[in-house]
Amino acid sequence: MKTPLASLSTAALFPPMRAELLRVLRSLPDEAWSLPTACEGWSVRDVAAHILADDLAYLSRHRDQDGLTLIPEDWDDLVRQINAHNDVWVRAAKRISRTLLVGLLEFTGAQLDEFVAALPMEELAGAVSWASDAPAPMWLQLARELTEYWMHHQHVCEAVGIVSLKDRRFLHPVLSTFVRALPRTYAGVSAPLDTTVQLSVTGPAADHWYVIREADGWTLYKETDLAPASVVTLADDTAWRLFTKGITPAEAEARARIDGDAALGRILLNTVAIIA
Repeated sequence: MKTPLASLSTAALFPPMRAELLRVLRSLPDEAWSLPTACEGWSVRDVAAHILADDLAYLSRHRDQDGLTLIPEDWDDLVRQINAHNDVWVRAAKRISRTLLVGLLEFTGAQLDEFVAALPMEELAGAVSWASDAPAPMWLQLARELTEYWMHHQHVCEAVGIVSLKDRRFLHPVLSTFVRALPRTYAGVSAPLDTTVQLSVTGPAADHWYVIREADGWTLYKETDLAPASVVTLADDTAWRLFTKGITPAEAEARARIDGDAALGRILLNTVAIIA
C-alpha cells in the first residue's frame, strides 16, 4: 500500500501572513530595523525590502506578464543572477523610508492576496527547481512562494526576538512543501526496489513522510505499509532550518535521531528546498 501526497492549499494563508508581518514591522522600535538577520549582510530593514521585491517580481511576472525573466546558463549561473539582482534591489531600497516601506508592503500584499486566490491551482506551470525539472502544478508553485515569504518572516522575527507564525497552521504546510525536495535528494542513490526512508517530524507540525525507491526513481508518499530501511526523526524547528540551509547537515545530525540504515538516513540531511 502506498498513499500519494495530496495537493496543498495555501492561498488562504497569504492574507494572515502578511497581516502578521505588518503588525511585527509596525511594532519595531527604531533601533530594531538595523539589527542583523540570518541573511548575511542584511538587516531587518533589508529583509523587509527584499519581501517587497518578491511581491513586485511575482505580480509583474505572473499577473502582468511583464517582468524580468532570468535565463541562466546553468544552476550556478541562476544562483549568481538571483543573488546579484537581490543585492542591487536591497542597496537601492535603502532610500525608501521605513514608513513608506511598510505602506508599500501593505499595498502589494493586498494585490498579491487577490491574485493568488484566483489562480487555477491544478494548471501546470514552471518547474519548482529544487523539487523536479518537470512542470509543476500551480498549487506547488504557490506553496513554494509561501515558504519564501514565511522564511523571510522568520528572519525578521528571530532578529528582533519575536516568535511568530510557528504554529501548525503555518509551519505544517511549509514543511509539507519542503519535503517535495526529498526525491531529488535521493535521485542518485542506488537501492533495491521498495527501499523506504521515513521522515518523522515532531513538534506542533508533527507528521510522517516516506520516500520510496521505485523502478523509475524515488517517489514521495504520505503513507505506506512498507517497512522503512531508515527512519530520520527531526523536530519541526530543526527541519525547516535544515531545508533552508539555516543549519548544516552536521548540525542537523547532532539534533536528529536516525534508526536503521544510518548511511541511508544521513542522505536526507542534504535536502535543500530553496535556491541557494
